[in-house]
Amino acid sequence: MKVTSMRKSLLVASTAAVAATLAAAPATANAAAAKTPTKVTFGMSTTWDAKLSIWGKVTATNGATFPAGKWLVAECYSYQHHKWQTVKPGAGQKPLITQAGGAFSGKLTVYCSHGNYRVRFPGDPTFAPSTSPNVLDKRVNALTYGWKVTPRTIRKNGYVYLSGTLKHDPKPGHYVPFKGQRVYLYVKLKGEKKWSWFARPKTDSKGHFSGRFRIPKDASFSYEYFGDKTHYYDAPVKATFVNVR
Repeated sequence: MKVTSMRKSLLVASTAAVAATLAAAPATANAAAAKTPTKVTFGMSTTWDAKLSIWGKVTATNGATFPAGKWLVAECYSYQHHKWQTVKPGAGQKPLITQAGGAFSGKLTVYCSHGNYRVRFPGDPTFAPSTSPNVLDKRVNALTYGWKVTPRTIRKNGYVYLSGTLKHDPKPGHYVPFKGQRVYLYVKLKGEKKWSWFARPKTDSKGHFSGRFRIPKDASFSYEYFGDKTHYYDAPVKATFVNVR
C-alpha cells in the first residue's frame, strides 16, 4: 500500500508541475516549426514478366539538401478496386529509400494493369510530405479464357486436346480477342522434372488457339503467352493433370 501511495503522489506532483510549466510558457512555444517543403519526381519501366523498375529524386524546394535513409511509398491505382494500393516489396526486393541528395531507385513487381503509378514521401519532423505526379504504365494485360484440356482420363497413347482464347484490354477492364499471338503449350510427363513445349499455335481472329498431344503416361499440361513490348505475359495459376489408365 505504501508503494502505491508513493506512485500516486509522484504522479499527481508531476502532473501539477507540467500544468504549471505549460501555463507559464509563452503561446509561441507550442507552435510547430514550419517544415521544409519537398517535391518528388520519378520514372518507371516494366517488363513482359511483370518486373517494375522505379527511379527518381526527392528534393527540398528551398534548396536544402535532402538526406539519405528516408523511406518512400510506391503506389498504383487499381481500376479493379478503384483505389490507390501500396506496391509492397516482394521476396528479395528492397523498399524505396533515399540516398544522400534524395535520389532513389528500386526493383519491384507490377501490381496493377493499366496502372497509374506514383511515389509518395510520407514526411518527417523536418521535411513536409509530398506526392509525385502520376506516371502511366503503357503495358496492358493479356488473359486466357476458357482454357481446356480434354479428356482428363485417357488410355495410353491417346490424344489430349488443348484450347483457350487469348484476350487483352486496350481499354481498362474491357477484354477483346487478341489475334496473331503465339501461345506456347507445355507438357511435363510423370517422373520428369522439366517442362517441355510441344506446340506454339498462333491465335486466330477470335483469339482462339489449340493443340494436341499423344500421351504415353500421366502428365501435366500448361500454356504461356510471353507478352511483348506493350503486353504482360499470361500463364495458368496451376497445371492441368491428365491421368492415363
